[in-house]
Amino acid sequence: MASLTREQIYKALEEDRFEIYGQPKWTLGNNSCNTYEVFADILIGENYERHLPPDFLPIIETDPELTIAFGKWFLRRAFQDVVRLSQDVGFKVTLSINIFGFQADRPEFVDKVIELANQTGLNLSDLQFELSDKQPIGPVGIKNLVRLHDELGVRLVLDNFGKGYSNINLLRSIPFNEIDLSKEFTVNITSLELELRIIVAIKQLAEVLDLACCAKGIETAEQLELLEEAGFHMAQGYLIGRPMRREELREFMIKYAPQNTGRT
Repeated sequence: MASLTREQIYKALEEDRFEIYGQPKWTLGNNSCNTYEVFADILIGENYERHLPPDFLPIIETDPELTIAFGKWFLRRAFQDVVRLSQDVGFKVTLSINIFGFQADRPEFVDKVIELANQTGLNLSDLQFELSDKQPIGPVGIKNLVRLHDELGVRLVLDNFGKGYSNINLLRSIPFNEIDLSKEFTVNITSLELELRIIVAIKQLAEVLDLACCAKGIETAEQLELLEEAGFHMAQGYLIGRPMRREELREFMIKYAPQNTGRT
């Protein structure tokens, strides 16, 4: 498969050749779902050849202009979809979006989020940003995230905890609501006792800091059972649900709607 170019990505944005998917985040105990994480694939050429995020995100993150263009398109589309999905299922759905430090570092980031939320009708309390570990975040980005959280009610998630730049120092400077465990920690919990002890210790740290904790990369029933026994309340992975198109996600949300949603 040939490498992508910035020109191909720009053209895909102009022609709306990205497909949006949502992967459920599961609430253990009551076995329900009202939150999903959003992803996008790009379709290139006459044959609509599919490329996954690892194929195009490295190009985007090194190009400031492309970062702005893609970020605006992605946020708008994701905001539109979750508003429509909430209307379809009849209860509040929370949208979880991955962002990079370099995105949050842009001075206009908060104003753009507010503008797009107003245009699409999204309540910002139904939004959470997952801070990726791909790049560090600077003072401007930290200030922006604090404002989104404190003034606008956006939830913040420290993604891939224990990997890359996702470290304790970030917990001291950003008011996170949740930490998500990297799948590298969960993949071996059924065979390596130390791995299980590590994630239990991280969960205990989260509890001390009054943070929710989500285990990612769950692919087997045995993994899920161990997490439930360890007291985890949130999980995500292929066992629960792969990334889905909006219609499939809508049916999933309806099937596993939380109790007391007010649906009739």
